[in-house]
Amino acid sequence: MLQIRKESVEPDIVILRLSGRIAMGRPCQEIECQIDELIRQKSAKVILDLGAVQRVDSTGLGTIVMCARKFKKAGGELRVAGAKGIVEEIANTSNIPRIIPFHATVEEALAGFTPA
Repeated sequence: MLQIRKESVEPDIVILRLSGRIAMGRPCQEIECQIDELIRQKSAKVILDLGAVQRVDSTGLGTIVMCARKFKKAGGELRVAGAKGIVEEIANTSNIPRIIPFHATVEEALAGFTPA
């Protein structure tokens, strides 16, 4: 089961803290809905915190890539932070960090954003 907690850290930065599993079906739909809502709200910068995600499947990674592209098209930037263990391994094997910026921690992802 996937849980998503939304946290605003600066006026233009939102962190989505994900925990559980990102897999085909409802979890992917929930992530997509959250991203669509942030686009509607004109959020400029989003960090997906995967620190508490135990598992991700190919559909989950595909959803993250699709959301990042959608967000970029809307003029924003999406970053991924905290991926570790099997989640990081699968992302690296799939070359996802070449498409979306991956950071070891949320703090690193935050530091990389240029001020608005």
